[in-house]
Amino acid sequence: MRIYIFYSIKFNYAYDNKKSGDIMRVENRKIEGDIKINEEVTMNGTINGSAIVLKGGLLVLNGIVNQDLILESDSKAQVFGSVNGNIYNKGGELEIHGTIMGTIHKEAGIIVIYPESNIKGKIY
Repeated sequence: MRIYIFYSIKFNYAYDNKKSGDIMRVENRKIEGDIKINEEVTMNGTINGSAIVLKGGLLVLNGIVNQDLILESDSKAQVFGSVNGNIYNKGGELEIHGTIMGTIHKEAGIIVIYPESNIKGKIY
């Protein structure tokens, strides 16, 4: 599995335990296939596959995941865009502001659903 890197932006604020000035990867294009994320990534484009957020990873999704979003333990995801498949939370922290077309499966972890979100499937 590959994560395609197109450019990085330097931020001047802290996110959780990260120190000021850490770099977050920003993806602005279509990625074919599944990806595994073990760092901070902002996705503004499309993933034509599943996104798997590994321990220590953070996905800020402003774009689209066309299959499933999977959060492993100690991972984080913020969904402002769309997930066209299911979400499986196996111990991560999930914030939903956008659209989820499938179901949400919570095996462990935290899920926060904001009023502006749109969930088409069921929550288990």
